[in-house]
Amino acid sequence: MFPDYLGLGLGILIKSFGLYFTVISLCYFFKKPEPFPHMAPSTKFACLIPARNEEAVIGDLISCLLNQNYPKELIDVFVIPNNCTDCTESISKKAGAHIIRAGSDVKSKGAALNRAIRRLLPDSQYDAFLIFDADNVLNSDYLSAMNDALASGARICKSKMESKNPYDSWVSGCYGLYFELFNKFFNTPRAALGLSPKLVGTGMAVKRDVFIKMGGWNTETIAEDTEFSAECALRREQVSWVPGAIAYDESPISFSISLIQRKRWISGIMDVAIIKIGDLVRELCLKHYYSSSQKGLVLDSIMILLAPFFQVISVLPGAILFASATVKDTGMLYIHAVLLGLIISFSAAFAFALMLASSSRYDTKFMLKAAFMFPIFTASWVPLAIVSCINRTTEWKEIKHTRSASFSHGSTHASAGYTS
Repeated sequence: MFPDYLGLGLGILIKSFGLYFTVISLCYFFKKPEPFPHMAPSTKFACLIPARNEEAVIGDLISCLLNQNYPKELIDVFVIPNNCTDCTESISKKAGAHIIRAGSDVKSKGAALNRAIRRLLPDSQYDAFLIFDADNVLNSDYLSAMNDALASGARICKSKMESKNPYDSWVSGCYGLYFELFNKFFNTPRAALGLSPKLVGTGMAVKRDVFIKMGGWNTETIAEDTEFSAECALRREQVSWVPGAIAYDESPISFSISLIQRKRWISGIMDVAIIKIGDLVRELCLKHYYSSSQKGLVLDSIMILLAPFFQVISVLPGAILFASATVKDTGMLYIHAVLLGLIISFSAAFAFALMLASSSRYDTKFMLKAAFMFPIFTASWVPLAIVSCINRTTEWKEIKHTRSASFSHGSTHASAGYTS
């Protein structure tokens, strides 16, 4: 009997954890964040692009930045070469960017950002820092939308993220659906509820005084974005959601490369959890002078950091109940019930993926295979979390970016016509 109760108890714990995220996601249908008013251009941006061997794509991003619907005198682009062995630096200079050499001892994106921000922070001409991945391209009103938010009082901003190459393979298509899921059901309701959208390593803006308050960019893990986000929660800094600014990111087309990338993400989040959750819990429990909204920022950060660990333990209730059923000689009945549950779950996830595709900018007929494989893509996070618990990825390894994309600067959406 004890294994049954244990499996049931773990199942209730996991479902309760999932219910937290489900309730927030459902707020998408009932509450929308207020858009920022249009403001006159006033923010002087330092645009930072850490780069390692990005000669094939970095020119596109620099061009996007320097051809924004925003005054050119308020834009400076800085590329931070990190142990490059190609022509990233020369191409960046030719495209109009300034160069900040990180140094051969810099081995991570976080360390590269640390060097660049430490150098630029004393320069009071910059009101805000924008951080991008080298493979990004942007809609033409990106800086204008970020200026609207910052000039309206936002201090840290996260832009909308979409796939640059959703039709290259089912894997890149799944990334497109994954981004759409996060945009709609993770970031938008959090913005409406006064919580922070999820920071990823690209498409974020940070006001200069925030970095002064934090002493620059100081991260230790390979998940520098998650670590910075946790630090924001600790310092009661809310991240603002700016969906009018869109960054298009190059997605892997190979499932094996996707597994490597996502294992790195999960490993980094687990490392951040180990070093930050104790501080976050103390802030949540001990700081009685916090407002409810500030406590909400801390609680939400804790829940996000715990997510990969709950993915790991999500396999335990089934395993315990199966072992108990085997002892009772009802193992086959249990297997049949599990198979039926998997079929229902797969069908529901496929239908949900089709809904995401049809409600997005993507052409549904080109996303059918991605929608069909999306349940597998989603389920693969669980074994990745299990492996990451046992064997963490601790070093950033280069993933080649080759997808050069030609977007119209007058358009706010990516064209389906890519050039490579």
